[in-house]
Amino acid sequence: MIEDWLVKRRALLEARDVDDILRAVDHMNLTTQWVVSKATDAQLEEVTDTLLLAMHDLRAVLVRKKADRLLKGEAAE
Repeated sequence: MIEDWLVKRRALLEARDVDDILRAVDHMNLTTQWVVSKATDAQLEEVTDTLLLAMHDLRAVLVRKKADRLLKGEAAE
């Protein structure tokens, strides 16, 4: 009984994680629109370095993980 609940709970939490990330993507798109249409120079000065560093770190990890998956796929073939 508790094992079934744990399995369902873990699946729910995993689904929520993915949903949170997809919402983060939406927020990034909203941020892009804000930068293009509303942000002042002062606001951009306040957030640019932080955003660039976060995006650089995310990109580096995503590229490395994608390469790892591709290499695993080639090794399996």
